[in-house]
Amino acid sequence: EIYDDPKFHNESVVGVYGLYKPSLLIRDPELIKAILIKDFDKFCNRYSKPDPHTEPIAANNIFFGDYKLWKEMRSKFSPMFSGGKLRAMYPLVMGVAENIGDHLMKQGHVFSMEVKGLCARYTTDVIATTIFGFSSNSIENPQEEIYIQTRKIATFDLGRAVRIAIIFFAPKMVRLFGVKFFEKNCIDFFRNSLRYIIKEREESGRTRNDFIDIVIKLKEEMNEDPRSFMELMHSQAIVFLAAGYETSATTISFALFELARHPEIQDKLRKEILQAFKGSKGKLSYEDFNAMEYLDMVANETLRMYPVIPILERKYGKAEGNSAPYSLMPYCDYAIPEGMPIYISVFGLHYDAKYWPNPKQFQPDRFSPENKGFINPMAYLPFGNGPHNCVGSRLGQMQTKCGLIQILKNHRVRACDRTTQQLDFDPKAFVLQLKGGMHLEFVRDDMCDNI
Repeated sequence: EIYDDPKFHNESVVGVYGLYKPSLLIRDPELIKAILIKDFDKFCNRYSKPDPHTEPIAANNIFFGDYKLWKEMRSKFSPMFSGGKLRAMYPLVMGVAENIGDHLMKQGHVFSMEVKGLCARYTTDVIATTIFGFSSNSIENPQEEIYIQTRKIATFDLGRAVRIAIIFFAPKMVRLFGVKFFEKNCIDFFRNSLRYIIKEREESGRTRNDFIDIVIKLKEEMNEDPRSFMELMHSQAIVFLAAGYETSATTISFALFELARHPEIQDKLRKEILQAFKGSKGKLSYEDFNAMEYLDMVANETLRMYPVIPILERKYGKAEGNSAPYSLMPYCDYAIPEGMPIYISVFGLHYDAKYWPNPKQFQPDRFSPENKGFINPMAYLPFGNGPHNCVGSRLGQMQTKCGLIQILKNHRVRACDRTTQQLDFDPKAFVLQLKGGMHLEFVRDDMCDNI
């Protein structure tokens, strides 16, 4: 609302309050570029912070960790998402996606379903196999323990909303009130699961080029207390799980919603899916998958309209030593003092008509090869930008697109009586979540099975 306020239409910077703390909302893409990329060393930490003493597993991960920890974890885990590793993960992801297609085939020829829950069970199974190296079947069995515990991470009631508001806007009060980001039984489940999986992998000697293999390798090289090391690995595991679960599930469900509202776009996408299966004789290779341009355009436009993380935040100040005030000239006559929070409204940028004509319209052609070059990269930030961008973004995009392929290859989606007409986002969630779920109707037509 502040970003969209007409009186700030031509302003690069707006003064705001995060609860009690004077802060800045940055609106100008060039200034955003300076903060996220050019002067990253001065904005390398987040303002939000769980308490490392009362909840080290939340405070010491790659998302919330301070610069030193972030840099160390980023260098260790970035190779897990390299092009070669993603190629190796592709059959695993597509295999889970085929399960979602098989599940839909059992539901009849015309049926309604709440799709966000289905997509969340799918992404839980993907993360289980690609990150943790074991198979789960949450798609068929919503009572799978990993799904029950993962769902708690993305559930936001009023009490949790208050706790997260304190972590994000008043981190100095976190220890005073004993605020925690995760539930204890959820942490205990993943800690025990990880311990068991690592032990089994060490004893079997199997390798899968996944998170567990990296942990075992680091464990062999470590020069620190084994207990502290494993607690640090637990922290990374739970943030990878949380990020992979919620982002892709939300993106798939919003994509299906828009495709149901725009049958002509759905027809075009399904035609591309059909041609891809025809050309590959029913089994999409990694190259076939990456060649699907329109699928990529649909996924990118969905992320523009529904950025899962709608706000980015940083804190001004170097990783070490004191920082002189940061001048905002020529954007405005103000210098940022050390420690001031900086906010970037991803949602605001993605709906700004200066960068996106008809921003409320779902138009995948914005991301066509011909039009991509006209997009201001700092006005499109679904995964952030610069060194602190999302390390697992490419895996997230892969699981989103694999899910859409398998859902749409034999089914058309359309609105039903329970489909929401007016989107109402839940203000209690710090990610973009829809109130009340996403209900759609599926019509089976066996499009790709009839090749």
